[in-house]
Amino acid sequence: MNDNELLERALTELRNMPAPSVSDGFMDGVWMRAGQLEARASGRVRLALFAAMAFVGLGAGIGTTAAPASAEPASFRLVDGADLSPAVLLHVEP
Repeated sequence: MNDNELLERALTELRNMPAPSVSDGFMDGVWMRAGQLEARASGRVRLALFAAMAFVGLGAGIGTTAAPASAEPASFRLVDGADLSPAVLLHVEP
């Protein structure tokens, strides 16, 4: 037998085989699995974001000192607040 006869015989046998059947719930299972994979991926993203926020928060907390804070009067006239009152801004005489 040459290669062409073997190929013809194999193709004939494949042609006579029944087509594979797909169960009714196959596509539902495919979409369910896709949803599970998406849920896992989003969970990993959430975990990575939480870890990054915790790292930044802890880093900021460690970076601060325990020095006491004191309130001082403003030394700039613009920051005093008198020039930024609504009456001055609108040029209204009291």
